Amino acid sequence: MQQDGRSARAHAAHHVIPLAHLDDLAAGRGGPETVRFLRSTEYSRRLLLLRALLDAIAATPGALGPLPPVDTAWDTLTVAQQRAPEDFGELLLHPQIGVWLGHSLRRLRLTAWGDGPLWTDLGHLYAVCAVAALRTGLPLRTTVPLRDGAAMFPTLGLARLPDRPRWGTADAVVEAGRLKVDPHGARVGPPEPLGTPDGDAPGWQGLRTLRADAAGRPVTVWLDDIDPYRELSEPLPPQRLGKDELARWQERFGLALDLLVASDPSTAAAMAEGLRTVAEVRPTRPWTVSSASSGDAFGGLLSSLPPDPATFAVTLVHEFQHTKLGALIHLLTLEQDSGTERHYAPWRNDPRPLRGLLQGAYAFLGITDFWSRYLDHAPQDERPRVEFEFALRRRQTQEAVHTLGADPALTAHGRRFLRGMAARLPAWWSDDRIRPDIVALAEFAATDHRTGWRVRHLAPAPDDVRALARAFAAGAAVDAHVAASTVVPDLAAPWSQARNGLVRQRLGVPDTGDWPVPSAADRALVAGDPDAFDAYARLLAGDPEDPEAWTGLVLALAARPLLHRPELPRAVHRELRMAGTAADPRDVALWLAAGTAA
Repeated sequence: MQQDGRSARAHAAHHVIPLAHLDDLAAGRGGPETVRFLRSTEYSRRLLLLRALLDAIAATPGALGPLPPVDTAWDTLTVAQQRAPEDFGELLLHPQIGVWLGHSLRRLRLTAWGDGPLWTDLGHLYAVCAVAALRTGLPLRTTVPLRDGAAMFPTLGLARLPDRPRWGTADAVVEAGRLKVDPHGARVGPPEPLGTPDGDAPGWQGLRTLRADAAGRPVTVWLDDIDPYRELSEPLPPQRLGKDELARWQERFGLALDLLVASDPSTAAAMAEGLRTVAEVRPTRPWTVSSASSGDAFGGLLSSLPPDPATFAVTLVHEFQHTKLGALIHLLTLEQDSGTERHYAPWRNDPRPLRGLLQGAYAFLGITDFWSRYLDHAPQDERPRVEFEFALRRRQTQEAVHTLGADPALTAHGRRFLRGMAARLPAWWSDDRIRPDIVALAEFAATDHRTGWRVRHLAPAPDDVRALARAFAAGAAVDAHVAASTVVPDLAAPWSQARNGLVRQRLGVPDTGDWPVPSAADRALVAGDPDAFDAYARLLAGDPEDPEAWTGLVLALAARPLLHRPELPRAVHRELRMAGTAADPRDVALWLAAGTAA
């Protein structure tokens, strides 16, 4: 930014990625120096986005509604940056400011919507100005928008004025190191100059923090439950955590950092350098951890509370991998893809575009690395679970890396990056610390998921299905010429993951009572009972389209050719039913397995 920037071309440094940083990131790593480099590039991007937003507001008549002219915001931010560039930079890099910038630009471009008038989102600019003035010792008088009678000041807290209109305004004054909201009325504001961490006051909710230690370095991150821009898409109402919940977050965060320091001090140090906020969200399913991150919010992540320190550490690693790759993608083009959702991602129930698969593979490269390193530090009672996670994640990561390598839409930079990822795999596959019975469980879990995905989302060619159905009805042999199936996403198909829960129970993971209830057929399959084949057939007699039962039937048959094309039995059986031909699902599966079409 510059003082006369409103009438001059903005200048930004060109960032050149050192090959050492690129190769380190490709291997799934990236220490504090690499993270500092990425933060510097993200700061440049935030400046460009801020300039783009201010220019777009200026070009949109009435965009700010009852709020001050956009020029006043530009002047405030320019002076604040000049007075204290480090403080200004830290504020602008706050993850929730990145989410707000992206959301506001999308609203102006009519590619996103909000729950209030446009000016309530754009006007958050003046709350940013107030915090910038407070952080840099600059006096300021301005007006901020209210959302549901409240105004959020990023990195500080939420001012509540419940007697105001839902979409109103309030005056904000910064003077003598204090922020006052509605100074002629309720005089709401932080309880101390610059705000007391975690501090509340009448009409004010302070932004809380999580604290830990990373090899002697204090780590403090915001635990955000109030900023409307803590979500990755639409603004979110405050959901204040209770004291007990806050204590659980603090305890598990500290233990997770301790665990990372012990097993992977370099990653712990990198995280201490780059992580800034954790926003609490509710899990979508009670037995899983819900987490997410965004390229708009470098250094931030959303997560439900993980149940234990190891799962918390995995969640941090998972989302921090996305954070690093998201920043790299802002600098390099790794793929040029149409965005069609066509790839199998072993950790997702839905088909993914190439970029989504790349992001997921990179995250699981870090997750596999974590379980490998943690294996020698895990308590004895956790070891079966850790061995299983390592075995499963290396299998999933390898499968995704192979899929990526076969996609022609990767660029030259993308292929170099993928080679760095692939170079990690051989050492994991030569690791002999995992017991054979646990490797077998991991292979079963991986095959179960892939089979279920294909049953739900792959459609064989209709002409081939009709030909197979006719051949079955006529008692003929299977025709060997069957074309590849097409991805036809069925996102409504149920997916209970009950067998996954049974596998984890065998590993000693306690059932908390909220896992999905398995069927008798599921129990038989996981126990190795040959009656599972007939049990799944009985389920299909009640619901001949049940994808869970078809998946189990194919797994129980354990015919390798059919496991490569598990979508065929369901499709052929459906064709037979439509033609009025009665057929036992077992007979269809056995017939296909005996032929070469599968």
